[in-house]
Amino acid sequence: MGKITQTKRLKSYYKIYEQIYRDPLIYIAEISDNTGVSRNAVAKYLQEMYADNILTGPSLCMKPHTNYQEYLYFLNFSDPFTVFDGLKEVPNVVSRLITFGDWNIVLVTSKLLNFSVLQHFETVVKMYPKGISYTPRVELTTWESLAHIDINTDCEPDYHESRRNSLDWGPDEWKLFHVFKSNLRVKITPLLRKIGVRYDIYKQWKEELNDHCTIHTGFYPEGYREYMAYQFLFCTDRKPLLKSVFSQFPTTPVLTEMGDQLSVCVSVPFSDASKHLFCIIYNMRIQGVITEFSQAAALFYNQCKELHSDEHGAEP
Repeated sequence: MGKITQTKRLKSYYKIYEQIYRDPLIYIAEISDNTGVSRNAVAKYLQEMYADNILTGPSLCMKPHTNYQEYLYFLNFSDPFTVFDGLKEVPNVVSRLITFGDWNIVLVTSKLLNFSVLQHFETVVKMYPKGISYTPRVELTTWESLAHIDINTDCEPDYHESRRNSLDWGPDEWKLFHVFKSNLRVKITPLLRKIGVRYDIYKQWKEELNDHCTIHTGFYPEGYREYMAYQFLFCTDRKPLLKSVFSQFPTTPVLTEMGDQLSVCVSVPFSDASKHLFCIIYNMRIQGVITEFSQAAALFYNQCKELHSDEHGAEP
């Protein structure tokens, strides 16, 4: 494929990403009308984007509730690989990540847990109640542009954590969350039949979804697995500015509120982009945007088998 053709295709990919970012359940016909890309091309590009991990999601994260709270643990173990494998059997562990850096295991749990009783335990580096997670819309830009990134302009957050709702989900609603959490755009009817949930329950769950979950659509121009993922913990009172900084990256960051801390996961290629990333962070520290930070590189994480589909878009 020629360079010009690939550049044009990437622009089409980005247009499709923008549409799904704004409306996760948008139909292919609507994407076509809004972008000027033909329906057949949209359907084809979506398949390519999912197959090459250029597009991820739309996925779901739970919001904190008055009666439901998740927790983020940053831990060190002397044998993280053995512990990582064993944690898949521990109740209330929502997700697992193994890293290399200031901590070597990251866990999201649905209850407070005591990990010091586990074999190979060393330290709890950080533990916080998990706040809102959000993924700012990224621009179609180059890694070279990081050398000129703006770290002085705050932006308004696109989420609102004004009040916590009560979570009154029953077994059916939790079934829906688990089958749709990796991708809301999977085929609906076969899944509902498989898990034994009626369509009217799904419809009500979908209508109330924004009250209970944040929705995340990721864009990775070279494919998610072609990047090195770094996780940072920033202590800052300038969270909107950090969001603005990382939204200027070519790949989607994942930011999570944790009290006075902000967790930022960012994916960069194995190139000078990593150098630019750390220069930006040190510059922010010099200017007082952040007061301290810690970091780790992601190695392995538990991942449900993702179901990729264009069922919503395939309808007229």
